[in-house]
Amino acid sequence: MNTKKLSLSLAFFSLTLLLSACRSVEETATDKKDAQEEVLASEQVMHLTVESELATTDSVLVAENITFAGVNQFIEGLYRLDENNEPIPALAESEDISKDGLTYTFHLRDDATWSNGEPVTANDFVFSWRRSVDPTSGAAYAYLFEDIKHASDIMAEKLPLEELGVKALDDSTLEVTLETPIAYFPSLMSFVSFFPQNEAFVKDTGDQYGTNSETTLTNGPFLLSEWDNGLDESWTYEKNPTYWDADNVHLTKITNQVIKEVSTGVNLFEKGTVDNALLSGEYAKQFQQDPSYTVEYFSRTNYLEVNQTDNPYLKNENLRKALALAVNREELTSVILNNGSLPITGLVPDHFVKNPESGTEFAEEAGDFYTYDLPEAQKLVEEAKAELGVETIELELLGDDDETSKRVMEYLQGELQNNLNGIEIKLLNIPFNARLAKAAAGDFDLISSGWSGYVSDPIIMLDVLYSTSSYNNGGYSNKKVDQLIDDAKGIHANEPLLRWKDMLEAHQIAVDDAALIPLYQKGEAMLRNPKIKGIHINSVGARYSYKNTYIIE
Repeated sequence: MNTKKLSLSLAFFSLTLLLSACRSVEETATDKKDAQEEVLASEQVMHLTVESELATTDSVLVAENITFAGVNQFIEGLYRLDENNEPIPALAESEDISKDGLTYTFHLRDDATWSNGEPVTANDFVFSWRRSVDPTSGAAYAYLFEDIKHASDIMAEKLPLEELGVKALDDSTLEVTLETPIAYFPSLMSFVSFFPQNEAFVKDTGDQYGTNSETTLTNGPFLLSEWDNGLDESWTYEKNPTYWDADNVHLTKITNQVIKEVSTGVNLFEKGTVDNALLSGEYAKQFQQDPSYTVEYFSRTNYLEVNQTDNPYLKNENLRKALALAVNREELTSVILNNGSLPITGLVPDHFVKNPESGTEFAEEAGDFYTYDLPEAQKLVEEAKAELGVETIELELLGDDDETSKRVMEYLQGELQNNLNGIEIKLLNIPFNARLAKAAAGDFDLISSGWSGYVSDPIIMLDVLYSTSSYNNGGYSNKKVDQLIDDAKGIHANEPLLRWKDMLEAHQIAVDDAALIPLYQKGEAMLRNPKIKGIHINSVGARYSYKNTYIIE
């Protein structure tokens, strides 16, 4: 990696991003020293529980955290994140950066291959990225490509795909041209949406691509097996013998089993059947002194999206604010969740990014918005009902069907119904993929949702507030917010303090509008086999990397 050029470029173009100190890292300097004296177990097989199914292995279509973490094990991009959320070389052996920060030339390693034996080439990136900006592809994160030259015009069908600012200069040289410098561009290249795809394989498999093990082509540390989307709640990763860095991959096999009941996961863990188990509620209290207990933190805000497009009640600002003020977030996190999650009253999580001049956390500068205030909530709901000309308002709250989601939704139902006169909440718990589909279709009143930072920059969180964002499922729209986000990405991209001010103001306006209802910053209490070492746990981007994981006796 050309670290000198990278450092100079980022020093000039980027604001200083201080990453989360609030995270659990299982591979420390001490671990590395001790590892020299550790004895590897004869069997390097890890058995994991996960909360939900893999949705797809098509990196262009991946849209949520469980699948991001999954795909990250068996497909690799230009960079990957280390245990400190810093980008390190993967398929990019080195890179050159132009003085203006607009052109990156990546030199690919020549020993990277796909699981069908074909080499990974620069064209694999060109093909994948063109698919992402193709308006007909349904790419989940197409907007991430907007800063690549001509991407926006291509997505608006004003230019052909071939005009995208990405070129294969030869099989091992990829050139990327940006519209404006991006402070976090190397980190962005570690994100699943920017992974390569083999053109011939994708075209040969057609609409079956990424729907099962046989129609998934991999190039990462592991191979995917025993998975069929829609049929399997379990799947397996097996060590990839042709991976370019296979000598440093210790695990030979990883099994994954969907477990939605906390009690079931704990029972399996105590029997030694699995190597991890998610905790919440009483289980989290019970195991806090256990050597296997750990808390993992996310740069993720969980919130309720409110349908301001189709629901006439939720178009009322006073009603939205009443709902936001009626929730006791301290009780929600400490009693109902009790898993390390933190109360949050705005959109941007704490311990995420700091002011480039003062060093103050964005969340601290933004201030508190919707702290528990029952008298004000009751006052606002009465004003809302008078404005709407109704005495009773019935709303459906939609969410996932796992145990934790059910408990959170039942708590919210009680809070809103008991604290606000005339508010009736009906619950609907459905499978994860079904919830995603309803969210995308805008088929909800209130929906339990959330957003994670894929790199440490406030703009990543603010993107969900943009009026045309594909993840603005509630239909929130404010021209001033759109303009401020545009300015932070455009005219102020090279002016860190003005950019910071734009983002603070956009956040202030949107949260004042009750664009959504923030609930908590996600943490996870977990039982994890202490004999497992070297898991990279990232608070941004894909959650886990098992490339450097190993098991000791």
